[in-house]
Amino acid sequence: MIKIEVSGVPRPQGSKTPGMSKSGKMFVRDASPLTAIWRDQVAKAAKAQYTGELLTGPVLMFLDFRFARPKSHTKRYQPHWHITTPDLTKIIRSTEDSLTGIVYKDDSQVCTRTESKRYCNPGEEPGVTIYLTEIDNNGTYPQT
Repeated sequence: MIKIEVSGVPRPQGSKTPGMSKSGKMFVRDASPLTAIWRDQVAKAAKAQYTGELLTGPVLMFLDFRFARPKSHTKRYQPHWHITTPDLTKIIRSTEDSLTGIVYKDDSQVCTRTESKRYCNPGEEPGVTIYLTEIDNNGTYPQT
């Protein structure tokens, strides 16, 4: 089982903005510049914490995203789940893409996944904890 801990504010990979360079070449970039910062944080953490071979088979992934609690949360009002933006699917996309070429060959190898998006518990920092394991190709899960 591979564990990667990333500190920072999870950012979505969503919309793209088209454009044209001065030379007339068309391009597409992420609409939010913060996406690149998050992807860089994930890639740096993965490179520092995982030094094994690239996974080449099907991958099982677990993602636990944590967000800072707003000041409006009082002692009496402490929800667990983060139900506002960013969308869970969009932060998954930016995080999975960031691991390509570092942990696995391509994010298309992720065949089964569990994820959560919540507020930090006391003593936790915003970020994500990622667990990955390569699973066999016959449809059975590892016994861990």
